[in-house]
Amino acid sequence: MTALPTTADFITYESVYLPKNHFIKEESLPTEDYLAYFYPFDKPDFKKNGVESGWSVTDREGIAITMAMGNAPQAVAMELQNEYAERYDWLVKEFTGWAFTFMTSFLYYMDYDTIDEQTRSLYRQGISAFGGIFPTYRIALEKDSPVIIWDFHSLLIMVQMCFSFMLTDKESDMRMCKHCKKAFIASRKGNEFCSQRCKNQFNVYKSREKKKGNKSDN
Repeated sequence: MTALPTTADFITYESVYLPKNHFIKEESLPTEDYLAYFYPFDKPDFKKNGVESGWSVTDREGIAITMAMGNAPQAVAMELQNEYAERYDWLVKEFTGWAFTFMTSFLYYMDYDTIDEQTRSLYRQGISAFGGIFPTYRIALEKDSPVIIWDFHSLLIMVQMCFSFMLTDKESDMRMCKHCKKAFIASRKGNEFCSQRCKNQFNVYKSREKKKGNKSDN
């Protein structure tokens, strides 16, 4: 809910402004209409009049969450309530996008010498569609040097940022198995397979192909 709008403080506005995304086509929506996407069943005790809004929480768990959020935007606390929900098809689309981005980033370089420029261009266009609202940040003066403090108000944005850093980090342990093509975290540098089984099967198939090639040559 806080990942799509231009600001996580959208509750304080009459309308929610939405950059281009894969889920909602409208560029702006009345705040209450936007909230309705995430409360399809039980509605929160929420009232809004212009830029002013009121939200009442009565159960013990909800009160504890609200207090724990402190100065965080109100929407952050609201999306941790029991009534909050997200559409299943949206989740599927998001996970599919992550999988596509992961596969593209590996296959582009793995198959670079065997694909034509048109295919490479399609890979580049496809991965350029991945992204989202960039998290806000601030500079803090620590003991030794200034540091960037990221301000994440959405789990989605946090995962996207971490995923992006891992994809672009040459020292990352994230790999794609050479045999089954599944994602895995390498236990040591140079690992090309997610398991010993995949490694054995890959070598068996490679050996069979080599034998077939030798027979055809004969």
